[in-house]
Amino acid sequence: MRGAAVLIIIAAAGFWAVSAQPELQLSECQNATLGDIVFLVDSSGSIGEENIRIIRTFLRNVIQNLDIGPDKVQVGLAVYGDRPKKEFLLKDHMDRTAVLDAVEQIAFLRGGTNTGKAMDFIREEYFTAEAGSRARQHVPQIAVLLTDGNSNDDVSKPAKRLRDLNVFVFVIGVSQINYNQLKIIANHPPEDYILTTNSFQTLQSLRNTLLKTVCSSLQIQKIALANKFADIFLLVDSALSPRQFIFFRNELIRFIDQMDAGQGSYHVGLAQYRQDVQTEFYLNDHKTKPQYTKALRSIRQLPQTGQAPNLERALRYAGDNFFLSENGGRANQGAQQFLVVVVGEKPKGLLYSASQDVKSQGVSVVGMSPVVSVESMLSFADRAYDNLRITQLKDFFTTQEVETAIEDCQRVNTADVVFIIDESGGIGNNNFQLIQSFVQSLIGSLNVNQTGVRVGIVTYNEAPKAHAYLDSFQDRTEAQQFIKLLPYRGGGSNTGAALRFTLESVFKGRGSREDVQKVAIVVTDSKSQDSVKEAVAELHWFPVRVFAIGVNEKTPDLYDMASYPTNRHVFAVDNFMQLKPLRKVMQKSICSSIIQGSVNSFKNSADIKEACYQKDEADIIFLIDDSDNIDSSDLSDTKKFITNFLGEFRDRLDHIRIGLVKYSNSARFEFDRISLLDVSKALNYVNHEGGRTNTGRALTFMERHFKTVPYSQGSTYLIVITAGESEDSIRGPAEKIRAQGVMVFAVGVKRSNKAQLQEISGDPDRTFKVRDYYFLKWIKNDILRPICGPAVCEDAPSDVIFLTESSERISAEDFRKMKEFMKSVVTKSIVGLNDMRVGVMQFSTRTKVEFRLNQYFSKDEILEAIDNMKQQNGGVETGRALTEVSQFFSEAEGGRPTLRQNLVLITFNKATDEFKGPAEALRQKGVLIFSIGVVNSNYSQLYEISSSSDKVINEVNVDLISELDGMLALKFCDPHRDCKKIEKADIIFLVDGSGSIENRFRSMQVFMESVVSRSIVSRDSTRFGAILFSNEPKIKFTLNTYSSKGDIRNAIKALVPPKDNTYTSEALEYSLQFFNEEQGGRRSFRVPQILMVITDGAATNPDNLRKNSDALRANNITVFSIGVENANKTELLIMAGNNQSNVFYVDKFDQLETLYKQISGVICSITKHRKYGE
Repeated sequence: MRGAAVLIIIAAAGFWAVSAQPELQLSECQNATLGDIVFLVDSSGSIGEENIRIIRTFLRNVIQNLDIGPDKVQVGLAVYGDRPKKEFLLKDHMDRTAVLDAVEQIAFLRGGTNTGKAMDFIREEYFTAEAGSRARQHVPQIAVLLTDGNSNDDVSKPAKRLRDLNVFVFVIGVSQINYNQLKIIANHPPEDYILTTNSFQTLQSLRNTLLKTVCSSLQIQKIALANKFADIFLLVDSALSPRQFIFFRNELIRFIDQMDAGQGSYHVGLAQYRQDVQTEFYLNDHKTKPQYTKALRSIRQLPQTGQAPNLERALRYAGDNFFLSENGGRANQGAQQFLVVVVGEKPKGLLYSASQDVKSQGVSVVGMSPVVSVESMLSFADRAYDNLRITQLKDFFTTQEVETAIEDCQRVNTADVVFIIDESGGIGNNNFQLIQSFVQSLIGSLNVNQTGVRVGIVTYNEAPKAHAYLDSFQDRTEAQQFIKLLPYRGGGSNTGAALRFTLESVFKGRGSREDVQKVAIVVTDSKSQDSVKEAVAELHWFPVRVFAIGVNEKTPDLYDMASYPTNRHVFAVDNFMQLKPLRKVMQKSICSSIIQGSVNSFKNSADIKEACYQKDEADIIFLIDDSDNIDSSDLSDTKKFITNFLGEFRDRLDHIRIGLVKYSNSARFEFDRISLLDVSKALNYVNHEGGRTNTGRALTFMERHFKTVPYSQGSTYLIVITAGESEDSIRGPAEKIRAQGVMVFAVGVKRSNKAQLQEISGDPDRTFKVRDYYFLKWIKNDILRPICGPAVCEDAPSDVIFLTESSERISAEDFRKMKEFMKSVVTKSIVGLNDMRVGVMQFSTRTKVEFRLNQYFSKDEILEAIDNMKQQNGGVETGRALTEVSQFFSEAEGGRPTLRQNLVLITFNKATDEFKGPAEALRQKGVLIFSIGVVNSNYSQLYEISSSSDKVINEVNVDLISELDGMLALKFCDPHRDCKKIEKADIIFLVDGSGSIENRFRSMQVFMESVVSRSIVSRDSTRFGAILFSNEPKIKFTLNTYSSKGDIRNAIKALVPPKDNTYTSEALEYSLQFFNEEQGGRRSFRVPQILMVITDGAATNPDNLRKNSDALRANNITVFSIGVENANKTELLIMAGNNQSNVFYVDKFDQLETLYKQISGVICSITKHRKYGE
């Protein structure tokens, strides 16, 4: 790590002489005893020779307060005009007198002002080891630029190149300076590193401020640049052969000799294991290299017992003992920690689980063995080597960990991310450094640049401070270096003020971008001294996604701050040392959230929006708490939620009806069954009144109301939103409401009772709890999904195979949760022989078919088979599994290649074999692959398998995929498919009621009702009419008689066949008039018109069939012929205009009941893609 340096620029435009001031020892400079400082002085023509003398005096006054010496502070100086000139290097003068004398000799160059060239000059000529720079010894580096004018050349790139060397750049501007240019040059935040004055006469007044800032910077850098060491513990298998053991021991002695091992540097520990662990020495047992060497030479290999080594037990022992602070572990000081496991024979047991106990402490596990394969060791190790040469790992242990963008984050294209860091007094310097390291690692996981992820930094105590805005950093390295050198101030903890400041000054300030996701990451260790509620609400409405990271139990604000759901956005640890193992989890969480927040993602709301667009019949009643538990702002947030919720439906449908009931002491309707278009206006008149929380009484009110007022059959929804615990009983009335077929949702806010919410809804999937009202928007889609999903999933058959990892790297509990997830998806799907078919295959090193697509067709059978699955253990050969699962989509195995076929891959780890080719082959076959990854899975691999971000989800733990069950079930239905429903048409059923039908007319009615159900019905969408014919035709209802599905279905049920002859030709002629405008026809509006003829026999008078059906087509009316049993197929074809695709025939009347699936798709296609006259 290069040291840090500071540049001070002084700009001047006056001619006043200033006398030297006496030396003044500032407290900030008493401890600033080590640093390299280079002054870069503008000596261009605009300065003037008189002002050069003032500058010399100013520099002397500054330098007099520095502790100059060969092992202390070194000073160099350069001047510049058109070109830079060397005055003296850092190595030239080793005492204060010599430096001061040299300052008196600086020259006046005249000429122009090329500041950029001058900065490159000092970078190349001064901040090098040859010139005396001690950056390699971690000595702070500072440059001070003094200028009076605008540079003639570019300063941006030279300044960044200088800062990239960890040089701290200060700027002093005098008189007519370009402040924006100075901001480009100086370190961030520029207000801390830029000093300005109007004239040279006042230049001396900046001395103390400059000294305080420079000396504080030296101290900050000294702490940040101090050498960091590592704790290395070796766990050696006594099953090594004697020769191998001696070889490794000698290697270890050489390794210790090469390392800077000792009390204040690298700590090394050693243990052997067989069935038990024998610790040879802990991390703090030896202080010097000779002590280590002596101990190693005296160690003897454990005797061979014939028993197999128990590495699982040894790893658990290591996690419990080796890295404790009392045993020399230095996690609390930020030391990297390594456990090196030396294996003598292939280990057995639950190694993955045992190693996780070690890794969860932030310890990296390394495997070494001359006999066990690298792949086998990766079951417990982060990296592995197939030999015992530990000396080859020296660079790995001694190189400071540099975080780079992890694969999970490589597909995060854009985001504005701001870190909000608590620096209050309870944290302390050491813990603040642990926070810095943690934030560095999070930044390292992101692709930071001005076109991709932008990063801002805010710290706070009593007051917030923006150290970097969203336009401050050009790349990740610059941001990481800046965090490392962030100063710690101490003080109070006003988190609310910090959140509001961040929103107003950073997310709405410099560098912020429109239509880019906003993410705030708050790190704090204590309860805020001010309120966070209002600031958090403003952040979430902006909107900003908030992650809250808290240390110790004193941070209840975490759940108030974090976004919904809190289990994704709150991370609480017991102490600052636990931040290190939290890094990977946080990296994955942040990047997964950003990816899923993008438009084209697995969780995007397009599926819900499309499903709700198809919902054309529903009564939705909101029952909202208006008690003293809420205030006016809560009611306002509720109204916003209702408005956004209803915005997902078509606003011109007649039969989406909305009601709102407020309750406190009692309940009353604010409005009932009004149209979507009228809701917004009605909400304006809803005001907060207050009162008690009698939720039970309100439910009783609703139960009685549902009894007396007719609502949509099977499409009535009650959404209860309450903010407190009910004062009366709710179970009874809630059960009675559900017994009437009403689907009830319970949403709890603030102090609501979770058990009561469950009693209200009767289903955990319809029970929600959020911290405050502004979080309601986050659960909108979760409520909409069961309302809108079932309708769009009707008549959407598909094949689904779950391909689930079953390796040894999965805990038994996670394996159980995975099975529960699959069961939940199946439960929420329409399963059956002619609907969704399900199969399951497990994989590890090998595959195992649990059941095929043609094996089970009932939910109970499928759920039982999933329950009976047993974990295989083994490796993670995903590519092999993808190859072998392909055959099970074939017809021979129950697959239906003409339908939608889905593969759901659920994996916990990276694939260890080639998977791209097998995945590509499956996709080429037409199989859609959904990749669900958890724990250690890899987003890039998952993306390459699915080849589409909207089919990939990657979570940090298996609990988080539980909420995906409904999303996945909806995706199987393909809500974006063409022709889900008949959207807009005029359809008249021309129904044969002749005597040959007898008692089978009900099948005709079922068919017609099914066609109606598969249509979007309203005055502006699809209209239906019906004509019944035998000896003569008779209109039963016209296209403008009914405008709701319920009324049409009831009218169809009321049809009674005359049971006479079959005068089809006359019926065709009769039907034409009912497509006219006065009968509700919309031919003039280019709405497709369809006559659906349903008959079971030959026409009594067929002579005019062709003529009358042609007349219909001449008026752009499409005729569908539907024949049953004895229907004349030739006549059917004539009526359809010889268009075979418009002819349908079944042998038996009961087959007619399912024919709607086939015919609805054809009608839908016609109405969707062809309008009248086209």
